[in-house]
Amino acid sequence: MTEVFCKTTINEIMPAIRAAIAIRMLERGFTQKEISEKLGITQPAISQYKQKLRGGLLEKVRGSKAMEKYIDSLIKEITEDGLDVNTRLCSICGKARMNRVVEVDRDEFLCLLEAAGR
Repeated sequence: MTEVFCKTTINEIMPAIRAAIAIRMLERGFTQKEISEKLGITQPAISQYKQKLRGGLLEKVRGSKAMEKYIDSLIKEITEDGLDVNTRLCSICGKARMNRVVEVDRDEFLCLLEAAGR
């Protein structure tokens, strides 16, 4: 049965993206509190990302140079423009699929935007 891919994006890709953003921001000297405020999540979530207790696809995200570059661009928008990363759900999904963070069998999933011809 075909499944809407957004479920995978929300449950697997977004936690890994948030984890990658949080870890990269920690490396740049941001505090957990600052990161949690900018991402709109709790400080304990940042701690769990740091300890790799959340964000199961983190290594796949951080293992891709293209995804690392994309993470850097998201961080810039988050810190400079106040971007809510959740508004980028579809583009994050597309980047993750393009860079093989997740393997996708096109017959097994449905992207509502692609189905609509966007």
